[in-house]
Amino acid sequence: MKIKVFFLSIGSMFLTLSVCAQNSTLKTQLQLLQKPPTYKFVLDSTGFSKIKDATFFTINGDTDVFNINSENIHLVDFTNDGQKDIIYQDTRRYQATVLLAKKGNDFFEIWSGPGALVDIQQGEQKTIYVLSSPIGCFNIILLSELIMKSDNTFITENTITLHPDVKLNKLEKIFKQEILSGILRTQPIINDEKKKDPCTGDFITGNQIRTIKNKEVMVIKKQKEWLLVALQEKDTSIIGWIKK
Repeated sequence: MKIKVFFLSIGSMFLTLSVCAQNSTLKTQLQLLQKPPTYKFVLDSTGFSKIKDATFFTINGDTDVFNINSENIHLVDFTNDGQKDIIYQDTRRYQATVLLAKKGNDFFEIWSGPGALVDIQQGEQKTIYVLSSPIGCFNIILLSELIMKSDNTFITENTITLHPDVKLNKLEKIFKQEILSGILRTQPIINDEKKKDPCTGDFITGNQIRTIKNKEVMVIKKQKEWLLVALQEKDTSIIGWIKK
């Protein structure tokens, strides 16, 4: 009996640690999602003169795509091999970020996506955050969290999406997990009016994001009978309001 109680205590401790880790990661993501569109991460291109004559390969092997200079790159060792890699900020058409890993004397694209570099956090491995604002028909705020695997072979990518109508302010100090069913919405009001999406031509229903059933969510804010929650499924999270 004592052994059973011991293992139950150990299990409870690991569950508590896991929830605390999720809280910490989610709070970091929420803080970054609140960065104003004018925010700019301070780039450091120290050492660019040593690599400016290198060849920069796209993921398809092209070498004449990137317009790299000392003003649009951040040099940092994100592959943990002792050599500085490149985080390239491309603004020619729309804001995009490209990660180029150093191999030998040259650099090779390993990830690219919409948005700008907003933060780099140091741990056992570096975590890179890229934030994309709504543009055109893509009316979503998207935060990508990128971590290089320890064998340096590929990137682990987690994303969190936020509709511009969802406001992140006065959040709870401690987030709590709950199992909920209902409709995720962009605002704490019920709006089920049908309207046509001007981009796709499809009909959308008011401020609905999606319907969930018996899903585990993290409650990040309470407002009367409404809860602002983060729903995580695999490597993607969605934030929205749900009525209790």
